[in-house]
Amino acid sequence: MECTPVSYRSILTIWDGKDSSIASVRKAINLTLEAGGHLHIICPAYISILQTQAYPYTGIPVELMDEERERAENEVIKLVSEAERFAKEEVIFYSVEAAVINRDQLSNLMSQTAKFCDLVVLPRPFGPERTEVDEKITESALIDSECPVLIIPDEDSGHRETNAVIAWDGSTHALRAVRSAIPLLKKATKVDIVIIANTRHTEIEAEVSNDIATFLTRHRINVEVNVLPHSAAKISDILRTHANELGANLIVMGGYGHSPMREFLFGGPTRNMLQDCRVPILMAH
Repeated sequence: MECTPVSYRSILTIWDGKDSSIASVRKAINLTLEAGGHLHIICPAYISILQTQAYPYTGIPVELMDEERERAENEVIKLVSEAERFAKEEVIFYSVEAAVINRDQLSNLMSQTAKFCDLVVLPRPFGPERTEVDEKITESALIDSECPVLIIPDEDSGHRETNAVIAWDGSTHALRAVRSAIPLLKKATKVDIVIIANTRHTEIEAEVSNDIATFLTRHRINVEVNVLPHSAAKISDILRTHANELGANLIVMGGYGHSPMREFLFGGPTRNMLQDCRVPILMAH
């Protein structure tokens, strides 16, 4: 049986030294402070020499492998020092994990650690500084750990979530996202439940929203329901436009209702939202 969290007492984030990760680390610190909880920061440094690249037929020279590991260890020492400085500035309970690791192993490390956390806070996985590793981390944290993930765009100003939009489709994923977002939604001054429906079924969709609206109201959350016609090719475009019009600074939605591979090949609401989100998005699978 799923329970609604009272607060996020155990939060996980990542510090990789990139400018686009600063906002997500700051957000993780602020949420930890508000909850009086514990923040765990993973600092990854990658061993980038692969058997199939420069040395497809022979083993990697020991000297080169030692040199690469030494480089990664020096890099992770720097990252750990930076992460500890971030955390100590705010005087929070925290732990920092140094991870000298292959790129394809990081998503598994993150998802395994996330299984015992209340919330994962990650930078937006798309952008100039981002790679396919960041996409895999987000997917794995969402799907494999069953932990909600809060995605923070690098331009996030760090303000509190005062206006929230819930993308509601009645799915289990969306319900898990709403339950997981309760600590944030309770602080919001306005929460807008958005249903995107075929224009012929708007009345039916409005009735479906009654249960989730009642649930949130019982948590003393001020909600409104809006049924929007499916007027654009992409659901993500409708959501973003509506969120911008309301001045929303948090979007809550289910993540990867379709498989990540299908969304990669054909597109989907999750991938489309992540590619161009300008406000924090809380997702659950």
